[in-house]
Amino acid sequence: MLRTARALVAALAAGLLLAGCAQVVPGQPSAAAGAASIAAAPVADAEVAPTAVAALQEYWRAQFPAAFGRPWRDISRFVPVHTGDRRVPCVRSAADVEGQAFYCSSADAVVWDADGLIPEVLRADGPTGVLVVLAHEVGHAVQSRLGLDELQARQPSRYPTILLEAMADCSAGVALAHFAQKPPPGLALGADGRDRAMSALIAFKDPLGVEPGDAGAHGNAFDRVSAFQDGYGGAATTCAEMTITNRAFTQRAFGSRADAARRGNLPVDDLLASVGADAPAAFARFTASAGLPGWRPPALSTTAGRCAVAPQGPAAWCPEDNTVVVDRAAVAQLEDRFGDFAGAALIASRYGLAAQQALRRAATGAAAICLAGAYTGGLLKADGSFTLSPGDLDEAVEVLLVQDWAGRDAAGATDPQQHGYERIGLFRKGVVGGSQACLA
Repeated sequence: MLRTARALVAALAAGLLLAGCAQVVPGQPSAAAGAASIAAAPVADAEVAPTAVAALQEYWRAQFPAAFGRPWRDISRFVPVHTGDRRVPCVRSAADVEGQAFYCSSADAVVWDADGLIPEVLRADGPTGVLVVLAHEVGHAVQSRLGLDELQARQPSRYPTILLEAMADCSAGVALAHFAQKPPPGLALGADGRDRAMSALIAFKDPLGVEPGDAGAHGNAFDRVSAFQDGYGGAATTCAEMTITNRAFTQRAFGSRADAARRGNLPVDDLLASVGADAPAAFARFTASAGLPGWRPPALSTTAGRCAVAPQGPAAWCPEDNTVVVDRAAVAQLEDRFGDFAGAALIASRYGLAAQQALRRAATGAAAICLAGAYTGGLLKADGSFTLSPGDLDEAVEVLLVQDWAGRDAAGATDPQQHGYERIGLFRKGVVGGSQACLA
């Protein structure tokens, strides 16, 4: 189930844990993420949802038997709900659907708010956003046909809501990977559209402080895009094989009342002091494990050094005087927009460039992002004074999705094939695999 911010207030009043606000992801049109094709004329806004559900039904009609060796049963109903509709499957009134989409297994129906949700997603993330929202709900129908609804009823601890939501995000990724190669008529899916699909999922992340074991938890941004990417790069069986033992979830509760009061964000000067004290030691450990003990990592400075650092963005590595230079005002703006760890992730990527040069490797933006992920993964496991707060992973994901700063090298150059999807994938590689995965 996916719900927008407008559905949040009413559902929280009912004791449910729902999604956060939507956001617009800026980007430039780019070539298709899959095979090149001649795109049909874009469909009208009113036809996006009908086109999407027709394509999804057709896709699973072929994919489900191929993946699972059993016949597909067409979804009985796709129901766009309009204000004033009197009969709506599985709920009392149209008002209960406001700002959300869901799959109802008892009616075998995919239901969505046609007057509020779909226009909102179209404004924020375009047709691909609508496609991924509906693909997620159809993913729940796939689960139902695999018997997971019954398994959850019998063994709720083995099939918590957050796991089923991750599986549905994964199934959406599987479907969108197919549509990147063979787009539905008028719904071409390029690299920018793929990023917008992830933006749409991020818009439905859980509120801060929700834990994986909480009833109704759906996942933070990091876990949701991770599941989507696993599906996009995998297969339908990848999603069906997810379990609570092979799927790690990264949400966490606030560690203190003070952290909760500031929504997990440090004042910018405290953030810079903490990262400036913590990151050098962490990256020294990375280089030592790669065979270079005793390396002196850069110091963090808010004063420009002897090199031109502006092309790298709000944080820059200056090899001439071995410093990581930070534009304090720019990092403060990042904190206002995304949260404090957006700036911390960018700073960590600059330490990644310095570590690569120290190891006599080509200092690439790709490895810098991965090493920033490795640094973040260490904080996820840390029990010291500087650790991750709820939302920090999401803040890194969101800035990586919309900005290429972390992927720039010391000259400010980026890989033109690297989009938000790739940057997040590199970051995940480091979070999960550590520095060894980045420097292998």
